[in-house]
Amino acid sequence: MVNSCAMLRGLVFALAMSTYCYSQIHPPDHSCEGDCRTDFPACQGAWQPNISAVFLGRVTDIREEDIPIVPHEKKELAGRQLVTFEVEESFIGVSGKIATVTSGGDLCGFPFSKGREYLVYGRHVGTGEIYVSVCSSTKWKKEAVEDLKYLRSLPTAPHGGTVFGTAFRYTSPVNERPMALRKGTPASGQKIEIQGTSEKYEVTVDAQGKFSLSGLPPGRYTVLLNTDGAVVHASPPGLSPTVDLADKGCASFNFWIDPFAKKNLGTPQP
Repeated sequence: MVNSCAMLRGLVFALAMSTYCYSQIHPPDHSCEGDCRTDFPACQGAWQPNISAVFLGRVTDIREEDIPIVPHEKKELAGRQLVTFEVEESFIGVSGKIATVTSGGDLCGFPFSKGREYLVYGRHVGTGEIYVSVCSSTKWKKEAVEDLKYLRSLPTAPHGGTVFGTAFRYTSPVNERPMALRKGTPASGQKIEIQGTSEKYEVTVDAQGKFSLSGLPPGRYTVLLNTDGAVVHASPPGLSPTVDLADKGCASFNFWIDPFAKKNLGTPQP
């Protein structure tokens, strides 16, 4: 039987991760694998550096234990799950009908439940198990419709990667009222530069504020929106402009041009 207290701790942690800033929950020495600041599309999440196994499966057994850790210089116990899956569909790095997943023991556990189906994104470890972090794209099957659509299309999908995203321009300054949203408009006509190792590409933002370029060779790319002196913010904040693009994979970027901001001063409200 699943330990209800341990599962409750896991659920509370998962809720906390969706409510608070990534850096507030995890100091550098206890950060979770993946990026909890954003929800990657499947074409990006499946090819993250920390992902080497992607499969759809049903949990058939869970064993739990408490692991001593020392977060924030205070010794505590963190629950760890050893989860057995019946593999229903394998997409990346999984063979056979049974997979063993380890989750938790480090403040980063995804709370699995026996009998439920999940689309699992994880990393192979030396023990033969697959490690899953709460910051991976792992989710319930019912929430994975778009992910599964992409993953099932991989065998017949055309080669090449895709860079896509949005670009908007603020039309009002930062509002000092808490939770007040700033007004913006699509940055239609704006040029997006996509710099590869040997070639540079350019794409134009459309009337809806969207841009996309497909058929890119796999490799490292730097994606930039250049303006005449205006500050440009990426969403989520701190997102690197440089990505390693996989074949049949993608990378998404969201830009905000802020004509009201001064360079190197703070982060605007969304």
